[in-house]
Amino acid sequence: MMQHLWLYLHFPNLQLDALLQQNPESNIHTQAYVILDERTNQVCQLNHAAYQAGIRLNMGLGTAAMLNGDLQVIPYKREITQNRLSDIAQSLYLVTSDICFFNDNSLLLRVHNMLNLYGDLNAYWQVVQHQLSLQEVVFHYATGLSPLGARLLANTAWDQVTDNPIEIKKAITGSTLQYTDLTPKAVEKLQRVGIYTIQGLLKIPLADIAKRFDMEVATYIGKITAQIPHPVRFFHPKKSFDRFIELLYDIENVQVLQAPLKQLLQGLEEFLKTRDLLTQTLVFILSQRDEKSIELNIHSQQGEYLAHSWAVLISLKLENIVLSAPVFAIRLIAKNTYIRTPEKNDLFAGKQGKLSRLQLISLLQAKLGEEAVFTPTLTNDYRPEQVIQNSTRLAKPKQTFQLYPLRPSFLLPSPQRLHEKVSIAYGPERIETGWWDPKPIIRDYFIARNQLGQWYWVFKTPQGDWYLHGVFS
Repeated sequence: MMQHLWLYLHFPNLQLDALLQQNPESNIHTQAYVILDERTNQVCQLNHAAYQAGIRLNMGLGTAAMLNGDLQVIPYKREITQNRLSDIAQSLYLVTSDICFFNDNSLLLRVHNMLNLYGDLNAYWQVVQHQLSLQEVVFHYATGLSPLGARLLANTAWDQVTDNPIEIKKAITGSTLQYTDLTPKAVEKLQRVGIYTIQGLLKIPLADIAKRFDMEVATYIGKITAQIPHPVRFFHPKKSFDRFIELLYDIENVQVLQAPLKQLLQGLEEFLKTRDLLTQTLVFILSQRDEKSIELNIHSQQGEYLAHSWAVLISLKLENIVLSAPVFAIRLIAKNTYIRTPEKNDLFAGKQGKLSRLQLISLLQAKLGEEAVFTPTLTNDYRPEQVIQNSTRLAKPKQTFQLYPLRPSFLLPSPQRLHEKVSIAYGPERIETGWWDPKPIIRDYFIARNQLGQWYWVFKTPQGDWYLHGVFS
């Protein structure tokens, strides 16, 4: 029977890591920063500079501020931590199948069923470690024969990957009770009788532990030693992209938003590329301080996944945006995705431009607005004013219509009175139609030439009035 093996990954500074990734040039790595849990008024995350100043986890804000007068305090946001952990899980899912969200800052990976694919534990760990390095996060890790055993060792920052049961048991027995999941009350009760490590507990039979202490302690010991199974629930990756980031500082200038937007788009590109997907619509939500959020819908007529292609469109869209208050957070949503199909190019088509027709339309829509971009389409109508309609729908017409001969390249928006002498070269062509709506016409059209040599398209009404309707190129 295959030995069960679990890998536990603990990420102690997910919110700080996310802020540092968004602002790589900030002083967050040199100045003391802490994340404060406002419910308990205790430090829940801290960077290396804060640790060097003597600040520790679960320390009160007052004590931490006394240790460092320039301490930067950021409120803990559970949503940021959860979203960052979800991103890491999505990345790891590309190389390992069974992943469990153990809590807000930890992941549990089932290893033993992946060893047949990778050959051995070292090869598997190298692939996982590479994926984690791409995320740029601080983490501690450990393997164990049970989920809680691996968690205990990771909490002690054991940072070793091994399938040797003797080494794992030795590390677990040497762990102190402060790293366990036992309640402070249970730990205090054990310490009163001289038990400070797991080794001391393991010397007592499991049945006696339940009698002498309480069922919580007995259950915990049974789970870390794999005598009692620990239930886990594996996650399935999201089919859509939805990411939220909170900015390190408020941004009042639209152009400064380009940096965090670029980070979001890079994450989107990675998400789509690894799944071979494209999307045509992105939704950006800019959260403004004490004001209503701004929602930007960015459309690409040609499906895109590349970050730089979307960056051009969002840059044009932002030129028309005026912020009424500073932006403190950004959310990017891409729900509608579809499988990318290879482009089919004609071998003899010759050199093509850098932009396709659909890409050009997307740029114009982002710059001018969707209602400002339209496509001339032919309709089945003999009236010159009605035969060409400007449509904002860019789809090609379902049926084709016959083009009428001898039509000018430039048609005036509305006919104008003819006030100069012309000589008739061709005509008449009678157009009598439109009786079914309020715009009927009866006209005799001619091709004429003026004294300067320009070719006109003119018509005569039944009342004898002459009008200029178009000019030939």
